[in-house]
Amino acid sequence: MIANLFTVTEVEPTILRRVLADLLGVAVEAVDVADTDGDQEARRWDAPVLCTYRVLPPGDLALELDLYVEDGTAGARTEAGLAHGLAVGTATSVLYPSLDLVLDSAYWVGVPDGRAVRCRLEAIDSDEDTTYRVDAVEEYVRDLPRARVESLPEVLDGEHMETPVADAFLATYPTGTTASVEGRVHYCLRVWERLVRRLSTGWSPSGRYREDLFQRDLRARDDLTRLTAEVDAGYAEGLRTALARLDDEFRNGTEPGGDHTETERWWWDRGLRSIPW
Repeated sequence: MIANLFTVTEVEPTILRRVLADLLGVAVEAVDVADTDGDQEARRWDAPVLCTYRVLPPGDLALELDLYVEDGTAGARTEAGLAHGLAVGTATSVLYPSLDLVLDSAYWVGVPDGRAVRCRLEAIDSDEDTTYRVDAVEEYVRDLPRARVESLPEVLDGEHMETPVADAFLATYPTGTTASVEGRVHYCLRVWERLVRRLSTGWSPSGRYREDLFQRDLRARDDLTRLTAEVDAGYAEGLRTALARLDDEFRNGTEPGGDHTETERWWWDRGLRSIPW
């Protein structure tokens, strides 16, 4: 197993060696821990557990750990499991990459209290070195006090959601660049249906959403009104049919506005039955 982790506070090499040995069920002598800038010739490269650490410039993180665990030594332990074990054993939060989001900034924080908290990690490059900032976390983490606490929009947008109505129409609709009519229809129709699905399932899969994303989704519906008049005639009726179906589902998942009237942009006047932010 190969793992790339970050610690929030600095950990002594002797403590790293002991905690790794305990986690992996090996003797302390079977774990080699060394500074990447130190003497590499003195290392025991045949050790079943190799941990190379790098002391980071001042920032939110203290150490970068590159771990190699020989096949059979790690057992069923994953990179996430190793991070959480290190967090508990060293009493500092440990960051590990998020595998379900293909974003360089997507990480989890293994907190010493046992929690797994999503975070956004930013690399700040300079002439001398790279430092790191934990920009936001989805729950408060004591040793990351400067990080904003918020639902991460990239995580919400990355949640898998079925869009059968959009898929059926777009299967035969041409594709195009992001700025083209075709590209805008592909984007806006899926965005609108994703919101409809969230409403119809009680804001699943996470049970939460953001107000700014909700307003973005309503603006996508605004765009679809304009786009319906711009698509080729052969597709206009199909798009109107798909929109009518989704609009009916949106009405069913929301409450009438205060004056019980529907304006040209009636979707802005509907009320939510539960507020997910």
